[in-house]
Amino acid sequence: MQAVEVALSTLFVPRCAACEARVEPPAPLCAACATTVDELGPACPRCGEPQAAPPAVECARCRAGRWPLEAMVAPWRYGGELGRSLRRLKFARRHEIARALAPLYAPFLLAAVEAGAIDLIVPIPLHWRRLAARGFNQSEALARHARAAAGCAAPLDTRALRRVRNTAPQTHLDGDARRLNLLDAFAVPRPARVAGRRVLLVDDVVATGATMAAAATALTTSGAAGVVGFAFARAER
Repeated sequence: MQAVEVALSTLFVPRCAACEARVEPPAPLCAACATTVDELGPACPRCGEPQAAPPAVECARCRAGRWPLEAMVAPWRYGGELGRSLRRLKFARRHEIARALAPLYAPFLLAAVEAGAIDLIVPIPLHWRRLAARGFNQSEALARHARAAAGCAAPLDTRALRRVRNTAPQTHLDGDARRLNLLDAFAVPRPARVAGRRVLLVDDVVATGATMAAAATALTTSGAAGVVGFAFARAER
């Protein structure tokens, strides 16, 4: 039995999600990589747009009523070794990184659920073609592991929202092009799943918020009582 335990401890050594240096659980990143993680700081409470200085007040877009979410939570800036970790998860198919990062996000996810009186956690879906090519949905994996680490009671529903158009990647599009790219891209197959319920809509990274806005619109027009956004990192527009 002791030999088996030694073998397992050798095979399953906790590693930094960015550089794979050995770490002491539950730390997701080694000490060096952790120094590159930046808090988002002052931001619009509705869309998460970073602001120059506190206090955080609604931006002009949200004051004009052009944002369908009640609030937006994004604990960290996208960049540094955290950005590297999220890219490895997404593009190198390193599924285990979602579990490794869970302790970093779990407290924020739980706080968002409690503050927003959330009934349902819904990850941004991938179109079935992209899901088949990638093999998994990174937003769903991050949400699932963070929820488990937080001991969150709100259920995770991966069927409430569907991506009905295989849109072009958003990375190299500007704000207007992103919004047009996502027009009618999401649908709610069974509105009864979300009707009258408050939804936490989860994505891995948010930049302009076009994906969040399009998905939230589909949910609210299908009867959701309210939608709060949660992104694991906020990228520059």
